[in-house]
Amino acid sequence: MKTIRNRLLLLLAGVFLSLTINAQTGVICGNVSDAKLNEPLIGASVVISGTTTGVVTDLDGNFRIENVTPGTYAVSVSYVSYQTQVIPSVKVVARQEAVVNVKLSDADLQLQNVVVVAQRKLGTEMAVLNTVRNSLPVMNGISSQQIAKTQDSDAAEVLRRIPGITIIDDRFIVVRGLAQRYNSVWLNNATTPSSETDSRAFSFDVLPSSLIDNMMVYKSPSPELPADFAGGFVRVMTKNIPDGNSYSFQYQAGFNTNASFKTFKLTNRLGADFFGFGAGGRMLPGNAPAHLNDVSPETAAAFTKQINQRWGVKTFTALPEQKLSFTMNRSFNMGDMRIGNVTSVNYSTGYDYYEMENNRYQSYDMVNNTSRYDNHYFDEAYKNTTKLGALFNWSLLAGNSKYEFRNFFNQRGTSSLIQREGTDYYSDLDVRYWESLYTGRTTYSGQLSGEHRFAEDVNKLDWTVGYSYANYNEPDRKDVYSKRNPDGSAMPYRVDEAKRYYQELNDNGFSAGTNYEHKLKVNDLFSPVIYGGLYGEYKTRDFEARRFGYNMLGNGYDRNADWEYSHLFTSANMGADKIYLIENTNKSDSYTSDNFLGAGYVSARLNYGEKLNANVGVRVEYYNLKLDGYEPDGVKPVNLDQSTTDLFPSVNVSYNFNEKHQLRLAYGRSVNRAEFREIVPYVYYDFERFANISGNAQLKNAYANNLDIRYEFYPSAGETVSLGGFYKGFNDPIEQTYHEAGSGVQYTFMNADRSEALGLELDVKKQLDFIGLKDLSFVFNGAIIHSKVYFEEGSFERNRPMQGQSPYLINTGLFYQNDNNGLSASVLFNRIGKRIETVGIPKQNPNDDIPDVYEMPRNSLDLSFSKKIGKMVEIKGGVKDLLNAKITYNQFLDITDPAGNTQTVNQLIRSYRPGVTLNVGVSVKF
Repeated sequence: MKTIRNRLLLLLAGVFLSLTINAQTGVICGNVSDAKLNEPLIGASVVISGTTTGVVTDLDGNFRIENVTPGTYAVSVSYVSYQTQVIPSVKVVARQEAVVNVKLSDADLQLQNVVVVAQRKLGTEMAVLNTVRNSLPVMNGISSQQIAKTQDSDAAEVLRRIPGITIIDDRFIVVRGLAQRYNSVWLNNATTPSSETDSRAFSFDVLPSSLIDNMMVYKSPSPELPADFAGGFVRVMTKNIPDGNSYSFQYQAGFNTNASFKTFKLTNRLGADFFGFGAGGRMLPGNAPAHLNDVSPETAAAFTKQINQRWGVKTFTALPEQKLSFTMNRSFNMGDMRIGNVTSVNYSTGYDYYEMENNRYQSYDMVNNTSRYDNHYFDEAYKNTTKLGALFNWSLLAGNSKYEFRNFFNQRGTSSLIQREGTDYYSDLDVRYWESLYTGRTTYSGQLSGEHRFAEDVNKLDWTVGYSYANYNEPDRKDVYSKRNPDGSAMPYRVDEAKRYYQELNDNGFSAGTNYEHKLKVNDLFSPVIYGGLYGEYKTRDFEARRFGYNMLGNGYDRNADWEYSHLFTSANMGADKIYLIENTNKSDSYTSDNFLGAGYVSARLNYGEKLNANVGVRVEYYNLKLDGYEPDGVKPVNLDQSTTDLFPSVNVSYNFNEKHQLRLAYGRSVNRAEFREIVPYVYYDFERFANISGNAQLKNAYANNLDIRYEFYPSAGETVSLGGFYKGFNDPIEQTYHEAGSGVQYTFMNADRSEALGLELDVKKQLDFIGLKDLSFVFNGAIIHSKVYFEEGSFERNRPMQGQSPYLINTGLFYQNDNNGLSASVLFNRIGKRIETVGIPKQNPNDDIPDVYEMPRNSLDLSFSKKIGKMVEIKGGVKDLLNAKITYNQFLDITDPAGNTQTVNQLIRSYRPGVTLNVGVSVKF
């Protein structure tokens, strides 16, 4: 025992001594670049003169020499074919960084057969900052290094940290206050399919944050970028270049105050649910009749028995969220070639629960000066989500060529149960709605690409071919409607109607593109670069749905129920004279669609010395959209074949006052095209909104003119302050609206006449050591945005903000980072202004308006910390959404009484609290 105690004391003393020594040293760091071209130099040698201590610059030209004893040193910087530079009197102070930025000049040497086999990385904060700084289009980004400092688990959460971006429904992005449909998303170098059946959007929650190398958001058009965006073009790059050979394991548990260790309810599950593949076991059998109404009641009853499953509700205790991941990095040489592989597998499963008030209103009661409910409901929602993902990326570097093969796969399965209870005032009934639903989403993206440099980097050619697949499967959704008269008695609810629903969507996407770059050198002040490229993509969609209801005939079975229906839908009650399925499917429940996009561009990067740079060019796009479907009645066919060819000019200019100050100006024209689902007249019932959603075959493309101006200040390495303004003018903007349809509500998509948006953005990243707070940095990004939609004079419509646009956005936080102690922590705050979720319908009498539905502001506060233990182990923890503020949707109705007095009435539509989540995890890397 004494020996063990002595060894522990000796170990603790060694750890303490190591930390003390590290705390008494400093760092020499900085960047090495070409003096003329201002491009990073890869592999430059940086050595403390008179010693063997040194490093080589990374793929962004950055270097970092750690554990330097305080003092004054000379630093030598050298690179093949460049003049060596010696920087004298570099002062190193304990626990501080001595920043040295060096520009090397050409030595005018005639060298041949010198090849540096490397490629640029964008996974560090400095690399992303340099990319943003050197880019001519207005853009922002975030690196994997910065992502690691937060507890963000997926790409949606990561995107909240980028200036001007907010998230809807925990998975869709809003850029500069514009709804998700105004954005375009690429995964690596190819487009992504829409992962939603009822909106144009990519679901970012399918991409784990641990797989992201960097995320870039372009905010101004440029010829090499797709023209179909007005809010932002988002490019997500997955990890592909390993730093070396390593393995890492991660485990994390998340405790949600609403769900973890609480009583939970779900219908009976399948074993495949635990891996996200439960949709396959719930699909209709292969021998299902083509249409159930074409067979006899006896055959329909037999089929009803065959698929009569999972009506029982299982009650259990919800476990905390579990997340597991494994990553392998491999890098090796094969002759003159360098090969790298990143393989990652991740798994997560977790439970969510919330209680939500859910309302809809009739016209305002002017006599009694009060709102009148149309529906007044309370929902209990239970949800279990499982994700299984994999990344399998290869890279090959051979001389002046680089090849990459990227593969991303994600499977997401969600089982949910919603119990809704309240009063339907339209029918004057107490009602209960019950929905059991399983959804499966499959996403795959694969790309093969190459990059080739010729004539000592004068010419560059790159190419990409890609394939993407998205499947959305919603098998065997069960909806049950029960009612009773609201007479105050304890009479039971009686099942009045039951439905089952099956749908499946398959998207396939094929893409190919190539870009060419040629550098010219006229003189020392003028070195233009010419660009050109081609891009093509072809997407197909197949959608099929089947709807069933239950015929409930005769007697001999009990239709009274209290949230449990297994006693009603038993095999004993199935028969041609009792209960059997009838089909309500018609031709409008299926459609096929495809589109083709062909694009080409030419542009030139022009400069005057190092001060003035401009990218001027034009992009041409040919777009063809085809759709074959039917009107909701299933009788009248809908066949579309639309083609457009458009030119999209753009200009991006930057002026460098000096190394720290820069001004940008940008103009570009862009387009916003309708997505498949937005034009097809297929009608889908949304249970949460208790409303139908339909497309509009008359939608037109929306076009936008975009203007940007931004001033950027770079105080020191890793720091930035930028202030920008923007203006966007739209013709025929596309928005989601809703209107009354019989006893319910129907959502659809419409073109407004025109709209505009203008705003200011501020982005700050600053170390706080200048006020004595070492290792602490401050981050702030915010935006103030004004938008307005205009309508023709004489229309009932009244000018209002654009759908999805927030008047302000705030993301701010403090980061603590002490590399010597391996300790980091952060406090992050987010808030958005109220924004229109759904556009209402104005009436001739404003008192009768169906008001817009607004998502109201809420404060979100996240805390996180991590501690490295030795070189292999890291402990992470945090609190997500500490404030647990309500998520609320309201309507605001402006009322004028007969006397001319006005008031604004606030009507609650939906409201719930998501709960606080506490995370704790461990990662091991070796």
